[in-house]
Amino acid sequence: MARETEKRTIQSVDRGCEILETLRRNGPSTISELAADSELSAGSIHTYLATLRDHGFVDKDGTQYRLGSMFIPFGVRVRNRSDLYAASKTILQELAQETGGCVHLTREYDDRLLILEEVYGANAIGQEFHVEKRGRLQRHLHCTANGKSILAYLSDDRVRELLADHGLPSRTSHTITDRETLLTELETIREHGYARNDQEHMPGIRAVGAPIRRDEDGAVIGSVSVSGSAASWTGTRFEETIPAAVTEAATDIEIRIHSREREVW
Repeated sequence: MARETEKRTIQSVDRGCEILETLRRNGPSTISELAADSELSAGSIHTYLATLRDHGFVDKDGTQYRLGSMFIPFGVRVRNRSDLYAASKTILQELAQETGGCVHLTREYDDRLLILEEVYGANAIGQEFHVEKRGRLQRHLHCTANGKSILAYLSDDRVRELLADHGLPSRTSHTITDRETLLTELETIREHGYARNDQEHMPGIRAVGAPIRRDEDGAVIGSVSVSGSAASWTGTRFEETIPAAVTEAATDIEIRIHSREREVW
């Protein structure tokens, strides 16, 4: 008689993973903060953290703990195996050279925006804000060009779910915080094929992003954007020149991804 295979887990590994997930979600945290978000005692959490530190998966800074540098090679290896990243590398560099701005390749992950790669052009500003952002999650999709270009191509049910779960918190005085205003903008993004961020995430910085979509069903699998100074990105540069460059880059990435998929078959 065939026996149903039971799910087997190791409790200590489960608990260690839960601590790591909490650090990923909340950022640097003290033992007390981790204990408040867990069923474990502060003493038990301290023991887990000590073990994770020994293996490089957690770093300590004062009283706070954060994800350790051991995750970097893991993340790089996973990223490099991604068709989206592999198809985008040279195109991102070309876009940065053409526009002089800061180029980001992103995808949606766990309701947030995951930065896969960033490339700096000759006139890129705010590098101190972008440095080490690669591989990190931004909390909200509604206030960036990349995020809005992804939101525009999600299903209506998915968008409603995201808005219900996370709301529309303000990052700057320009951030869209009204649901109907955002939905109207998403319609415009679908019409034009790109999204604009007019100082909605960071004062003084504008950006343009475009979705990267699958060939067979049109599903959005990522986005590409370029950002620059609001002072210099005015008129036709922000309204036409940059959007044309970004949408062309997104199309080129899509073509490369589809070509790679055909080669597999």
